[in-house]
Amino acid sequence: MSTIRMTGLISGLDTESIISALVSAQKLKNKKVSDKLTLSEWKEEKWKELNTKLYKLYTEDLNKMKLQSSYLTKKVTSSNDALVEVTGKSTAPDGAHTLTINQLASSQYVTGGKLDKDKNGNEITTSTSLKDLGIDVNTTIKFASGDKEDTLVVTETTTLKDFINACKNVGLNASYDTTQKRLFISSKESGSANSFTISTGTISSGGAQALETINSLVGSGSLSDSDKSTISAALATLEGTTGDDLNALYSIAVSGGSDTDPQKQEKIDAINTLISYTKTQSQKEAVTKVKDNIKQDLIDGIEGDTETDKKNQVVKNSILEQMAAELDLPIDNETVISEAENIYSTLTQTDKDTMFNQLVEKEYSSTDPYELDNTITKAEKYQNDVENETNTYNEARINEGGELVTALSVYAVSITGNTGETSELSALGLGEISGTAVTAGTEKEMTVVKASDSEITLDGAVLTGTTNTISVNGLTISLKGISEGETISLNVANNTENTYNMVKNFINSYNEILKEMNTLYYADSASDYAPLSDEEKEEMSDDEIDKWETKIKDSILRRDNTLGSVIQSMKSVMMSTVTVDGKKYSLSTYGIATSTDYTEKGLLHIYGNEDDSTYSLAEDKLMAALSEDPDTVMEVLSGISQNLYDTMYDKMSSIPNVRSIYTFYNDKLMDNEQAEYKKQIANLEEKLTEMENRYYKQFSAMETALAKLQSQSNALAGLLGTSSQ
Repeated sequence: MSTIRMTGLISGLDTESIISALVSAQKLKNKKVSDKLTLSEWKEEKWKELNTKLYKLYTEDLNKMKLQSSYLTKKVTSSNDALVEVTGKSTAPDGAHTLTINQLASSQYVTGGKLDKDKNGNEITTSTSLKDLGIDVNTTIKFASGDKEDTLVVTETTTLKDFINACKNVGLNASYDTTQKRLFISSKESGSANSFTISTGTISSGGAQALETINSLVGSGSLSDSDKSTISAALATLEGTTGDDLNALYSIAVSGGSDTDPQKQEKIDAINTLISYTKTQSQKEAVTKVKDNIKQDLIDGIEGDTETDKKNQVVKNSILEQMAAELDLPIDNETVISEAENIYSTLTQTDKDTMFNQLVEKEYSSTDPYELDNTITKAEKYQNDVENETNTYNEARINEGGELVTALSVYAVSITGNTGETSELSALGLGEISGTAVTAGTEKEMTVVKASDSEITLDGAVLTGTTNTISVNGLTISLKGISEGETISLNVANNTENTYNMVKNFINSYNEILKEMNTLYYADSASDYAPLSDEEKEEMSDDEIDKWETKIKDSILRRDNTLGSVIQSMKSVMMSTVTVDGKKYSLSTYGIATSTDYTEKGLLHIYGNEDDSTYSLAEDKLMAALSEDPDTVMEVLSGISQNLYDTMYDKMSSIPNVRSIYTFYNDKLMDNEQAEYKKQIANLEEKLTEMENRYYKQFSAMETALAKLQSQSNALAGLLGTSSQ
């Protein structure tokens, strides 16, 4: 907020103007530094714009030009573009080829029959239980797709959403459309290898109980869907394994052994997977048990009618201890007790329960010496307790006679596959689904599209693929339809037009950036122009201000050393030669050269290019060379482009405290320079303020003296009778 000053009331002097004139020299110094800052900022802004364009040339057109693979594309023409699209790599053989399209690839699709209401007359949603849809409890539904498997055992609470999630666990698309009242299931990838199966069976009551035991041992209830899928796949691998075989494999697994038989090793791996989850669950339960012991230790000896009362008292005692420590007073001090009571009274029971659990966690991880043995910490002691408890759990669970192998032995032989003419899946509008057929449950109009491979005949050879894009011998063949007996003709040739256009695009991009750099470097001088002050802008229109500043900005990089170095380096590389097979070549060898107009300052032309208004009628050496000797053209152009690429990289490589990586100008120096200018401006502004205050103080003193003099003069005049009255 500026100070309001009332000056010159006695002297009648225009103090403001006088002081403004006195400090004008200092203001001029300030503006000179401020102008330097503005010019530096404008210069950096202009460089940033130019840097973006140079970097784009470097990463796009130039990067493509330096790669020999960019010159090796082949042009493929087809007699029926409506049925096939073909592109060619450099390895594609030139010449004519014949093609017939026998079959397109397809994913497997299953659309369920329309469902009515459930057994209770309710509308069906994903929350509807499978039991209410009519599927018997203890039915098993097995899903398999590729190398993924999952088994869903129907319980009282299994829902349609669980069925859909099981489909997704093996990599399928699955959903229930509540409008159409149908299930939609499909494989994500096409091809017969990606077909899927969904089949049902029945698990015995003992098997269901064994599965519950296994899920408890591995902690399935707290696992992610991915982990649950891993466990389901392991169980599916072990299905059908008899007790003796399972025990033998289990013995190998717990001893860390392996088997040369791939099928047996797959089962050993599955057992090891289940053991690893069981060990993890054992440790979780061991930690819980140890923390329960800690909870009991904390409330032992505490008075209270219930366990909650005792826990709350522990919390209250903890607050007392903390308050005593904070106030540095005894715990029985009245102030401590009062403050603690105030805090405790604001807590809800949930807050108290949370604080008690935090005390348990703090005790569990405490590093205070353990009171019974000061050679170990409490944390170490509790970890020993956890380890001991874990070993106890594991002894009972994963040794050769433990709960896990016992439950697996029952579960593995407890599932009976569906052998009837109907399927439990009919309750879902589905039947038993395999990759090639539907064996039951079609009464509700389920439809199945089988997965299939694509098939073509190329030059007499039958080729297949899992998708409708087949790659063969350098050709990428994208299928759109079946040819139905039509023989499609393909012709492969060097793509000179594509290469020519790539070179033309690069030359256009190069010329565009070179022209801009030339304009900036050779700009007219604006030495008579300086950034406008706020006072000067007030006297000008917006259009005048814009023209003034544009004049300065357009010349901001005039004769800039860094810009001149970039221009010269790029032009030198484009005029250089490369050697191929002992012979020197340059861009001019292929009619890529500067014009006779020196004012263009190095812009390049492709002589014979129909889009070049000046040299369109000249001989097109580039197109001729691409047709006659494309390999040499490739080596020459990619070689010169690589040299330009390396040169530009050198020009924008990082220099500590000077410039950042991928920056053609010295951005760090500019930033440091601007920071120094800002510091100088702050100091000068402070100095200007001090100077103005000093002058105002001096003039104020003069006004005070004049006021006193006038007062004395008036008093004297009154005594002598010469006052105005």
